[in-house]
Amino acid sequence: MPMSRLFLAALCASVAVLPAAAETCEETFVRLLVGGNSVGPVKIHVTQQIAGAPASTNWSYQVTPDHWMTEVIEPAGQPWVLAYADVMYTSADKGATWTKLRDIDSAGNADGAKEAMAENAATTRNAVCGEEELDGVTLQTVAADFDMLQNFRTENHHAYWVDPDGFIVKAVYEMKASNFHSVTTQLIERAPDLSLPMPQ
Repeated sequence: MPMSRLFLAALCASVAVLPAAAETCEETFVRLLVGGNSVGPVKIHVTQQIAGAPASTNWSYQVTPDHWMTEVIEPAGQPWVLAYADVMYTSADKGATWTKLRDIDSAGNADGAKEAMAENAATTRNAVCGEEELDGVTLQTVAADFDMLQNFRTENHHAYWVDPDGFIVKAVYEMKASNFHSVTTQLIERAPDLSLPMPQ
């Protein structure tokens, strides 16, 4: 699974993000880390910079956790990826035709990602909360450090920008290991009219 999809899975898990009374800053961060957005279809512009490599950009679209698509922008010429009805497809012609790649377990993958983040959240530290104006809207900012404990172990810094309705509109993920460093920025939009291909 591409790194950006892992982030997308973490961001779009099944717990709603709603303002919670009497939360500490760290509790707010953990809620966002584990719960993410769950308010319907979303469209996400993803930019990832891995140290020593050119930046990559894509659009990630999600109607439901088991129906999503990644449209690669840079590097140009890369196949698009679509998940629908527990099958993953690829397209080499910008979505004109789709070829089955493999069967997948969308619900299991989402549950696994959520369980992993819940485990990782226990390592949360250095939480900082505040406010910042973005496009004329005052957003809550929430950031902290934590460790990724599964497989490829890393130190991570996540930052979220949350609108007054509790929706994450921007997220920045920094991941560090001894020989790896990446920064991924997601700009997230609600997309209530989003429609994706449904291959037969």
